[in-house]
Amino acid sequence: MTCEQLKKIAWLNRAFHAERNAQAWFAKQTYDRNLAQRLSRSVSSSGFSSYGNGTEHALIRLAETERQTQEKLAELVRIREEITSEIEKIPDSDLQTILVWRYLKYLTFEKIAEKMNYSVRNIHYKHKAALDKLCTILH
Repeated sequence: MTCEQLKKIAWLNRAFHAERNAQAWFAKQTYDRNLAQRLSRSVSSSGFSSYGNGTEHALIRLAETERQTQEKLAELVRIREEITSEIEKIPDSDLQTILVWRYLKYLTFEKIAEKMNYSVRNIHYKHKAALDKLCTILH
């Protein structure tokens, strides 16, 4: 692979990394929500709070986590739209399909080959051709 092709792979892989980051923020949001609910239940069942302002603090943290999660999702959507827009400029639908399945659906070359009824070797060849097309388009 050429240096330019490797740069395009890194550029395309931004969606994968943004998705993984958004999933981590979703997990944090779920954890913070569960913590706030547990604190809230323990306060309401006893009638008083031994946690001081723990429930309030947990709710504030939850709100902040939800805001950050929304930012991560917006970034993911922006990156996916940017990648999709560039892929759509490639005039060959097979090459587009390979890039979409690889960099937006995160499939392995083996799965792509199976779906397209090509050999894995042919998918690798077409992938390289798609990267070459993308290199010329993005210049």
